[in-house]
Amino acid sequence: MTTNDVFQPEQVFTVTEVAEWLQISNNQVTLLAKREGWPHMKVGNRLRFTSSQLKDIAELLNAPAPVPVEPRRKIGSRSRQRRITD
Repeated sequence: MTTNDVFQPEQVFTVTEVAEWLQISNNQVTLLAKREGWPHMKVGNRLRFTSSQLKDIAELLNAPAPVPVEPRRKIGSRSRQRRITD
């Protein structure tokens, strides 16, 4: 890394700009940033995304989906389960 790289400002994008890029709503960008842990920064009470953070988000979106875990089956009510095990 050169000294010129250190002093180059990174481009910062608003929620609206990211929403247009991903073709989703502003609310969806905000929810995904908070719930899915998308890299972002807060400036005051507003979310902002740097160009390197957008690269990380693009990698997250292109990653394979996690394998869903099969939920445990419940059989009967709790009182019935107690009678079966007793």
